Amino acid sequence: MLTPEFEWAGRNDPEDGSNAKRWHHIVQHHALNTQAVDVVAGMIGFSCDLGVERNQGRVGARSGPDAIRNALANLAWHGKDGHLIDFGNVGIANDGDDPLESAQEELADRVAQSLIFTHHMLVIGGGHETAVGSFKGLHKFLEDQPHQRIAIINLDAHFDLRKPGKSGISSGTPFFQIHQTLEARGHALNYLCLGVAETSNTKALFDRSKDWGVEYLLDQNVRSHLMEDVRRKIDAILKDCDVLYLSIDLDVLPHWQMPAVSSPAPLGVELAVIEEIIDHLANKQAAGDISWPLSDIVEFNPNFDIDGHAAKVAARLCDKVIRCMCNDSPDFAGRF
Repeated sequence: MLTPEFEWAGRNDPEDGSNAKRWHHIVQHHALNTQAVDVVAGMIGFSCDLGVERNQGRVGARSGPDAIRNALANLAWHGKDGHLIDFGNVGIANDGDDPLESAQEELADRVAQSLIFTHHMLVIGGGHETAVGSFKGLHKFLEDQPHQRIAIINLDAHFDLRKPGKSGISSGTPFFQIHQTLEARGHALNYLCLGVAETSNTKALFDRSKDWGVEYLLDQNVRSHLMEDVRRKIDAILKDCDVLYLSIDLDVLPHWQMPAVSSPAPLGVELAVIEEIIDHLANKQAAGDISWPLSDIVEFNPNFDIDGHAAKVAARLCDKVIRCMCNDSPDFAGRF
C-alpha cells in the first residue's frame, strides 16, 4: 500500500545562482509506469514498525521515512547534476495472512521495479524488517543474472538472525529470513555484520552466526584506529561477490549520537567511523571491485529524537550513502 506523497519544500537562495541547490530542489516524485530522465538515484520509504512491535521494541519507526525526508530537504546538494527520484512510501495493508510479510513482498516488488529506472536505490525504514523487502527486491532484479553473488554488509548492534517466534517474523528476524530465501535457491549467505554488541546478542545468535559462516566485528573493534582491520574484513567478503547491499541500522551508533531508535547502544560505532566505512565501499566500487546498487537506513524513531538532532544524523548518512553509491563522496572525487 503506497501512502500519500511527501511534500518536498525548503530554503531557496536565488541570489547565489544555480549552484545553490538543496535536496528539495532536485527530488522529483515518480510513478513506476512512467519514464524518468537525468536520474542520479532513487529512494523509497517503508513506513512500518510492526516488526519492532513484535520484537518487543519501542514503536514509532513507521514515521521515520518522512521525518528523515524533512531533515534532508534543506541539506545542500553536492552530488551529480540530475534528479533524485522519490518513489513514495510502502505501508502496511491489512490483507493476507501476515500483513508484515505482505508489506515486505510489496516493498520487494517496488525495489525491483525501481532499479529498472535508476542504478542506485536507497530504502528508508521503518524497522529493520525493511531489510527483507530491500534484499528480495535486489534478488528479484538480478533473477536473470543468477551468477551475480550478493554481499550483505550490515552495520548493526544486532545480528538480526533470530528465528521467528510466536508473533511471527519481526525486526529481529530479517537475516534469518534472507538466509531461508537464499538456501531455498541453493545460494550461500554472504553476510558481514559490523558493530555487534556482545551484550545485546545471546550465545544462541553467536552460535547461529558461526554455523552459517557469518562474519562480524564487535563494536569495540570497529574504531578509527582499527580501520585497517575493518577494511580487511570488508575486502574479504567483497572479494568473492559481485553486488553489494549495505544495510545501516541506526542503533549501531552510540546513544549520544543516535537516541532515536528502539534500542540505543551504550557503546556503539561512532558516526565518523561509519563514514570511513562508507567511503571505503565507494572506493571499492570505483576500483571496479563491486557494484553497489542498493542500501537501506532503518530504525529511526522520531518519537525519541531530541530537538531534531538525531534526524540530522540520519539525514547526513542518507546524503553520504547516496553520493557514495553514485561515486560522489569527497573522498572518491579527490576534493580533500
